[in-house]
Amino acid sequence: MLNKEKNFFEAIANITQNLNIYAGGDFVIYIFSNHRKLEKIHLFSQDKLKRDNFEIKKLASDILRSSKIENFEFLTDFTDLIHMKVENFSIYFIHYPYRIYKEIEIVEINKKKLNTGIKSFSVEDSVCVKINVFINSQDKKEIIESALDILFGIEKANLSKDKLSKIYEYKYGIALYEIINDIKEKIKEISENEIMFENLGIELIQKITKKELVYSLQRYFT
Repeated sequence: MLNKEKNFFEAIANITQNLNIYAGGDFVIYIFSNHRKLEKIHLFSQDKLKRDNFEIKKLASDILRSSKIENFEFLTDFTDLIHMKVENFSIYFIHYPYRIYKEIEIVEINKKKLNTGIKSFSVEDSVCVKINVFINSQDKKEIIESALDILFGIEKANLSKDKLSKIYEYKYGIALYEIINDIKEKIKEISENEIMFENLGIELIQKITKKELVYSLQRYFT
């Protein structure tokens, strides 16, 4: 890991430690599975974001500058969402008023120790987050990215369907079986879509075909 990259991840760590914010979703699954190239980092706030979001924006700016990172800008500012570009990453601050199954700290990235741990959701939490993205998104790239994240997250956490069901219901108060048809419909949509991963700009680190992805998810959610 280059010093600049290490500074970036330590800046993310300091942001999570200084606010009621957790890294989660695709970032956490990527850290443990290293399955696809990462372009986005989602930071989930347990506190409701304010309209001007001044506190988060000022703190993030101060931490990034203190980490010698100057190449950043804020692109979108809504009540429950802040989008900023930092180097080659898109960072999203999102209001997340749901239960956390398990909190972890990421203290190592690419076999390099961080001085400060990144406060994060567990892989199990992140799989649940990605299920919601998967069934609600209308964007082809986001749907396939979420499918990949779900599969590799399930494998990394050795997550049975029964355990996933209990965690999902604990977090959202909805039984997994209530959305299982939505999940199956999205898997079918991937199967019938002729667009391949590379045509969507998805860069795989661990090789898997679309056919293998569809088969594995169908078998798991049957």
